[in-house]
Amino acid sequence: MKFLKPPPPPPAIREAMAKASAREEAGLPVIDFSSGNVGKILAEQRLFTRFELEVNEALPPPLRLIGEALKNGLTEAFYQGLSGIAYSPTGGTETVKKWVLKYFREFHGVPLRDGETSKVIATAGGQQALTAALRSIKPGNKVYLPKWEYAPASGIIENNGCHVSRVPLNEDLSINMDELKGNLDGNSVFYISMPNNPAGYTSPDDLEKIARMMELADGGVVWDAPYLFTILRLKASKAIYDKALLNEVVNRFKNVVAKHYQRMCILSSVSKTCLMAGLRFGFATAPTPWIELMNTIIGTENLSSPTHSFAIGVEALRLFLENPITHEWLCQVLADRLTCLLEEDVPLVLPGNGMFGALYALVKTGRLDGDRFASELIDRFGIVTVSGNSFYGGEVNAVRISLVATPWSEGDETWRKNVKALKKAVNHFS
Repeated sequence: MKFLKPPPPPPAIREAMAKASAREEAGLPVIDFSSGNVGKILAEQRLFTRFELEVNEALPPPLRLIGEALKNGLTEAFYQGLSGIAYSPTGGTETVKKWVLKYFREFHGVPLRDGETSKVIATAGGQQALTAALRSIKPGNKVYLPKWEYAPASGIIENNGCHVSRVPLNEDLSINMDELKGNLDGNSVFYISMPNNPAGYTSPDDLEKIARMMELADGGVVWDAPYLFTILRLKASKAIYDKALLNEVVNRFKNVVAKHYQRMCILSSVSKTCLMAGLRFGFATAPTPWIELMNTIIGTENLSSPTHSFAIGVEALRLFLENPITHEWLCQVLADRLTCLLEEDVPLVLPGNGMFGALYALVKTGRLDGDRFASELIDRFGIVTVSGNSFYGGEVNAVRISLVATPWSEGDETWRKNVKALKKAVNHFS
């Protein structure tokens, strides 16, 4: 993979800490003088005489599972051994990486064998995985991304000394493959979030075409996939959570990965699948050289992973692998909220292939570009949106709205009231 940077020497402190952690996990004797891990000095103390959490049994099963993960992880991190206040290796311990490996094997179709933990990494959120993956690319190389794409990616690419090349989209938001093929450089990389943030576009066929083209060009693909379990069906003026459709699309993505994983870096997190965005537990899989580069990049900037977050995140992964339902409640809420927008006739930019994913929607802003519209909206109406300009890579008459920033309650009346206020404001500027 010529598009990757040459590997720098790993940080000495991180390497020493990782060796100590590995021996401890293996049950081997270790005398640890490696770091200023002052949190570990309390490891044999009992700070709490009692630490009890009880999950609300009246919750729907997906939310009960989230409660169980939080309870188990918090108890492990702050009661049983106080591991949550001590350092832990950047990239994750072997135990953490074992569950990350199982996730990518089970839900992304990466043919990872037990013990191949050099091909996975755990990170402080999906954003850290994204940053490390893109900063592993050799400066001067070209990185392609769709015209509508996750805004921070282009800044990371440019700050790394690479060249951003945005690929035009067709009217249905599919990627214009002829444009990509006609402008493809060797040793380049394609970054794509799919389901797409901010446009919701989802297509295993597009991902396969991209992966095939990048292989032929001796390049690579970064697939940012935290929204994999948010896929809905679009039908007329309605969004529907169709479990069979979601499973079918996930399996189609797995088939793509099975053929092209050797040049892919796949990113994910528990943020969306398990409704834990503030937890900061992300992960990635890629060929070993790519993962080693990512780990070195993270290790030069962070001495430790967020230990308590990883303890909870591992429980969330474990329970999700045993019973993958935590997303189902969220998907129904997303479907209802998107349907509300459609029924209120809020002008949206939507995919044309009958599928939608992710946690956002694009709203058309009439005669105003995204920056000006977002500014006017908050000043006049107190409505907060995000300009579409940074996602589009230039001026565009659209803003991104979140489908999840409003707390949910039975009947979702607050959301419905907020949508009516948004519609009124949009009409004011039309």
